[in-house]
Parts: sequence; C-alpha cells; structure tokens
Amino acid sequence: MIKKYIVLNIAVIITIIVSIKFLDARIALAVMHLLQSIEFLNKTTRHIPDLLEHFVVTATLLMWVIYFYRSKKSKYDLTEQSLRLAATVLPVSYIFKTLFKFIFGRTDPRSWLIHHRQLSFHWFSIWSSSFPSGHMFVFTSLGTALMLYYPKYRSLIFMFLILLGAALIGTDYHFLSDVIAGAYLGAATTYFVKYIFDRLAINI
Repeated sequence: MIKKYIVLNIAVIITIIVSIKFLDARIALAVMHLLQSIEFLNKTTRHIPDLLEHFVVTATLLMWVIYFYRSKKSKYDLTEQSLRLAATVLPVSYIFKTLFKFIFGRTDPRSWLIHHRQLSFHWFSIWSSSFPSGHMFVFTSLGTALMLYYPKYRSLIFMFLILLGAALIGTDYHFLSDVIAGAYLGAATTYFVKYIFDRLAINI
C-alpha cells in the first residue's frame, strides 16, 4: 500500500512539473484568444465573484448543526459519519489551500496575460496565489468525503469535479497544473483526516 502511494505521489508530481514546463502557458494563451474572440464569454468571465469563503463557512456550520441534531436522536450511522468528515475537511482544506498559496505564490493566468506580471513562483507572497487552485482543493476534499460514504454517486461527483476544473482553466483563472495540484491535495487532505478519525476510533 505504501509503495502505491509513493508511486502515485511521484506520478502526480511529474505530471504537475510537465504541465508547468510545457502546457500551462500554451493552454492559458489559447483560452485567452478564445475568450477574446467571443465577446459574451469575455464579459461574463471577467469579474466572477469569489464566494468560496462564504460557501465554506455556511456549509460547515450547516453540516455541524445537522450532525449534532442527528446525533442526539439516532445512533452513529453512515450519514453522521459522512457529515462529520465533510464538515471537518471543508475548513481544514480551506486553511491548507491558503497556506499553500502563500508558500508557492504563483502568478495567476490573468495577471500574467492581462497585467503582464512575470509568470513565476513568488515564494511566500501574499500578492500571487494561483497554485494550487483553492476551489479545486476545497471541492475535491468535499467530494472525496462524500464518495467515501456514498460510492454510488462517485461518477456524478467526479463529473462535477472535472467540469469545475475545466471551468477554472477555461476562464483563465487557473493553470492546468494549479487544478491538478488542488485536486490531488484536496483528496489527500480528506484521506488524511479520515485516517486520523479511524485511528482515534480504534484507540477509543
């Protein structure tokens, strides 16, 4: 099992490096030309509000309220397990993505293409925050939590995450490598939190 995780980590890291070196800039430029050629899309995607923080706060509070309400009325069932995991990984993933963005400090596609900022990693910077994609990080962590307990919805959740990643790239808000890194770190965060929960349950 450990060997599989090591191989997976290496494969993801190599994929991200290849994307940074050879694909990100080309894809972002192609998307910019496409958006400029379609005025409606260009105007629609120009100022999309970032509601991620509001979503995380609202969803987390709502799930904890439902979790505690159900825990008083029923035994600890599958729904409560999924609620506890999802309500935990949402704020944890939000904190992690904020930390990683600060550490890597990568220029986002729009700053590079429109404002002509240097395309690079500005380590430990609060002004550049493209890598990893926060939306992909948070929603993948949530989606992974749901897939672990509701496997019959895996295809639907996976399709949503693919569409989200495509939308982030297709609006030039993120590079391909940002999305890949965000998705992988989001899933890894959920598995890590679940592992801690399982270990605590065993120890108890």
